[in-house]
Amino acid sequence: MSESPSVLREAYERYDCHLRARYVIVADVVALVCMPAGIVLDYFVYPSKIWEFLLIRLAVDLILAAFVFSLLAGKNRTRLPVVKTLGVLSTLVVNLSFCVMIYLTEGAVSPYYAGLNLVILIMATLLPWTAFETALVCVLSLVFYTLACFAHAEGISGSAFSIFFNNSYFVTITAVICVTSTYFRSKARFDEFELRHQLDGKNRTLQDMDRAKTQFFSNISHELRTPLTLILGPVETLLSRGENLDARVHEGLILVHGNALRLLKLINDLLDLMRLEQGAEVLRKRNLSLGAFLRGIVDSVKHLGLSKSLKIRVEKGDEEDEMLADPARMEKVVLNLLTNAIKYTPVSGTITVRWDCTPEEARIEVADTGVGIPAGDLAKIFDRFHQVGSNSSNQFQGVGIGLALAKDLVTEHGGRIEVESVVGKGSTFRVVLPHDREAVGGGVALSRDAGPEEPFEKAFRSADRTWRNIGGDTSELLPVVGDSGEIVLVADDERDMLQYIVSLLSSDYRVVQTRNGGMVRELVEQYHPRVVLLDWMMPGRDGLSLCGDLRADASLADLKIMLLTARIDEESKIQALRAGADDFLTKPFSTAEVKTRVLNLLRSSQLQIELRVRNAELSETLEKLQRTETLLIQSEKMNALGSLSAGILHEINNPLNYTLTAVSFAKKLDAGLSPEIREILADIEEGMQRVRDVITHLKDFAYPEKPGTETIFSLREVFDSARKILSNEIAGADMEVEIPETLLVRGQKTQITHVFMNLLSNAGKAVAGLPPDAGKRISVDATASAGAVTVSVSDSGPGIPDAILGRVFEPFFTTREVGSGMGMGLSICHTIMEAHGGTIGAGNKPGGGAVFTFTLPLPKPPDQTL
Repeated sequence: MSESPSVLREAYERYDCHLRARYVIVADVVALVCMPAGIVLDYFVYPSKIWEFLLIRLAVDLILAAFVFSLLAGKNRTRLPVVKTLGVLSTLVVNLSFCVMIYLTEGAVSPYYAGLNLVILIMATLLPWTAFETALVCVLSLVFYTLACFAHAEGISGSAFSIFFNNSYFVTITAVICVTSTYFRSKARFDEFELRHQLDGKNRTLQDMDRAKTQFFSNISHELRTPLTLILGPVETLLSRGENLDARVHEGLILVHGNALRLLKLINDLLDLMRLEQGAEVLRKRNLSLGAFLRGIVDSVKHLGLSKSLKIRVEKGDEEDEMLADPARMEKVVLNLLTNAIKYTPVSGTITVRWDCTPEEARIEVADTGVGIPAGDLAKIFDRFHQVGSNSSNQFQGVGIGLALAKDLVTEHGGRIEVESVVGKGSTFRVVLPHDREAVGGGVALSRDAGPEEPFEKAFRSADRTWRNIGGDTSELLPVVGDSGEIVLVADDERDMLQYIVSLLSSDYRVVQTRNGGMVRELVEQYHPRVVLLDWMMPGRDGLSLCGDLRADASLADLKIMLLTARIDEESKIQALRAGADDFLTKPFSTAEVKTRVLNLLRSSQLQIELRVRNAELSETLEKLQRTETLLIQSEKMNALGSLSAGILHEINNPLNYTLTAVSFAKKLDAGLSPEIREILADIEEGMQRVRDVITHLKDFAYPEKPGTETIFSLREVFDSARKILSNEIAGADMEVEIPETLLVRGQKTQITHVFMNLLSNAGKAVAGLPPDAGKRISVDATASAGAVTVSVSDSGPGIPDAILGRVFEPFFTTREVGSGMGMGLSICHTIMEAHGGTIGAGNKPGGGAVFTFTLPLPKPPDQTL
């Protein structure tokens, strides 16, 4: 429930008073330093007033020092009205001193008015004022300045008035800025305090909730012990009659028994932690024989090391050594150290337990030849819920409370626990307990016997002697289970979980299994599974990084991936989906859920494959349709252009002939024409000739020769004819021709001549724009092969820009200026080549210049003609 506004305001006033007092002291100390330092300015501006001004500055310092002393020495700093008043007075005293200096010097003309602006800015910045306080100080400062100017002997008459107005204007602007700034700063300061005040209240509420949570956790853990123990009892009874049980039932009971003990151990540890946190743990201490105590614990856990061929031994010490401890709690400490050593010691390693005593303390050491602990983790190894970030295989997962509980129990005994470790060589944990009973904390009951055993104590003690045996060498090859169906790969580092999932899927699928994440990629490439189930945490590679790796391989696009984890937070699910997982299965899960999810993934994979095939077919069909559409559009364009050209020919041809005839007739009257008229007639004739050329192009485009008019002719003869016609246009270029005299082609002679003329004309225009000293070359060559002749026409010009290379054969496309061509020449060439069953293309030479290449069919031998 939120606090009332009056309570919040009262709390803010206390905070504001403390803040103001601190900043008033800071501001006054700054002024104490700066005021005497201003004597340097007085020396250069008003040297005659230096001693008088020094007295004024020292008087201001005395007043400010008194303000500082009153805030430091008395209770004034806790009185908000006093602190506010002193803050305002501090600024007014300084500004008043500047006004006195203004009065004693030149009045409105005095440059010391700038001090008013400076003081207002500094104080409004340093002091946590409200807008009202800032406005009050600014108004009073302006009043002091006005009085000083009017009281001066010269007043503000004449030019002094404009200076007075100017100075007052800037003081007023400074005041407006400071008032606006302090308004928003004051509001932000209150909002910040309100948020912080609310946060403090919520923190107190959270602390209360945390205490309630701890109490609830303790209660629920205690309540869970009884049903778990009642589960273990009947299971152990059934296992004792194993000879009468089906093999699969017996295997299932062993799985239930082992995991129930693990859960009971976890609950026991949590309950002990809660008790220690609440201070409810009462130690029943007695003198213990160290030798007998340690040998009994070691004998009870030796069976845990059998699967790894570990040697667990107790070094013989003084049998008379004793320690003062609670047997049950100290047993838990030593068991935690031993089970950890068994976990992290590789096959055939050694674990050594030793003890020794001094007059002051007893020491127990558990040393192993295991993987060791990185130096960076040693300082945190006893923190609750901390897990070592990197061991040799990262295969032993837990919640990180065993060593934390051990440390708390040792601390409760008044002792300490130490660790020494070298990565790759092993670790040594040392428990040190004092002999002096006065060093032991409170809540201790001394006893000479063990006391009565609480109900189910046997089950609790058995749970303490279990550990999470993920099992064996994770690099071992596991058999493929199941003989038929789709292939499913299951990767989980925990033996029991892997065995459980494989047993669920093996009746319907062929299941490949592994306990090492590092082998997953190899197994995927070897068996090509359709679905992969990955545990999140595994040795070698974790499931999340494996998921991203598999998804990055395009060849595995149809592979479906399911991540298995005990994490239920939203962030973990998002991480899995971002890594490319198709599904996310949270432990615990039911048999039906696993089977249904795997079946759905298989169906999804099959649908994905079928969809990709359909998409490929659809893409191919769409591509064909696009090509057909392009051809149809081009055909329609050409038909439309042909119709347009025919219309233009009909409408223009007769007027053109009349005009040319008239020009020809007029030129016969040459003797009677003036030079101007002859020039006009020449221009008209040139224009008409250009129109006739256009009409000729359009005629060739609109009325191509029919296929039946094809003949066999010499390609060199056609080229020479075109070259002769264009001799003027290509006169400035060096011509290189390599066309055999005997090379014959089949086609329409006039149209092929037209193609040569267009290409030579373009080449001539390309080299014509080159500098005089540049090599102007046009090359033409022809070669025959595979039933066709290939002709290339190239030049040494600037070439064709890449941006327009694909458009040069479009009708009416041109890059030349208006009046220099219609852009029909290359389009007509393209049409002619299509009519001849040939091709034409454009490109650029590597060394520079354009090249046009076209092909024509060779004549068939006589025996192949009909």
